[in-house]
Amino acid sequence: MRITQRDVTVLRDLALSHVATRDQLMDLGYFNSITRVNTRLRELATIGLVRRLDTPFFSQGLHIATKRAAEVVGEKISKLIEGRTSSPRFVQHALSVTNVRIALSRRSSGVWRFEQQLWRKVPGSVSHEVRPDGLFMGTLPIFIEVDMGHASGSRFKEKLTTYQALARSGNCQSLYGFSQFRVLTVTTGTLRSRHLRRLQPADSEFDFLVQTFDELGATPISPWS
Repeated sequence: MRITQRDVTVLRDLALSHVATRDQLMDLGYFNSITRVNTRLRELATIGLVRRLDTPFFSQGLHIATKRAAEVVGEKISKLIEGRTSSPRFVQHALSVTNVRIALSRRSSGVWRFEQQLWRKVPGSVSHEVRPDGLFMGTLPIFIEVDMGHASGSRFKEKLTTYQALARSGNCQSLYGFSQFRVLTVTTGTLRSRHLRRLQPADSEFDFLVQTFDELGATPISPWS
């Protein structure tokens, strides 16, 4: 079977997204029919580049890139496939991040950058490392945090402190290629949304936005065990 450029792009996306459903791959624009996506995923699975994760708690099959796909996706991305977990909470979060990505792309044109492409240590800081769930590069860059309600208030506040350190450091341009940014947190419900808004530093030097999945138009992924 000949590996096409679209196959390479899909495999890279699977490696960087961790996991994806058939419908997500269609919503991302890789396929325009259920028949085509099902056929191609089956063919990629036959030659060992894609593996299906079956779960009784989700209506669709979940697809991941296998270790053999490392031969196709390139050295940097291939390292992400090694030792990857497929715990229920991890999968739920990964699928939710992709749904947020899809919702943002429907609202406006922009470029998505993945979590693993964004990890940076703030210079001059011992403890501050920026690790967002994604970045949407539209009119103004927006760091994305997808909150499933699991993080404690103190842990989430640490995330905001890290963004504050980035904004104050003067190094955002050299680290990311832009000097100003927003942070958008997408969360599960209105009560959680109000709680997270109260955690914003009083002297915040970046715009902090909180929306629920429903407000953004993103499909939430229910937890399972």
